[in-house]
Amino acid sequence: MNSSPVISSSTQKRIQILGAMIKAARLERKLSQGDLAERIGVSRPTIAAIEKGKLNVSIGTVFEAAHIVGLPLMGGAEDVTQLEHVSQTVANMLKILPAKGVGKKVELDDDF
Repeated sequence: MNSSPVISSSTQKRIQILGAMIKAARLERKLSQGDLAERIGVSRPTIAAIEKGKLNVSIGTVFEAAHIVGLPLMGGAEDVTQLEHVSQTVANMLKILPAKGVGKKVELDDDF
């Protein structure tokens, strides 16, 4: 079994776009990569990897970079009240859905 996850070209493109958006927001705020790295507690090469859309950076680090440069994620829900509303909506959805996938299996198109 392959230990690396399969990442579609579509997902890779989205990650690259997100990295470019983080870079643009950082530059608008006149922050250097070093400044942003220091605020997050990572190295400057990690910020460079985020901005290039590399897949080896943790999602938490990417979200923190986006937050610090003011890039809205989660549909623009940025403040605690909005995030709590989104969280509650998702929790309510999960309550009415089965815990496991049951019934007829849906064929997924994973031909990337």
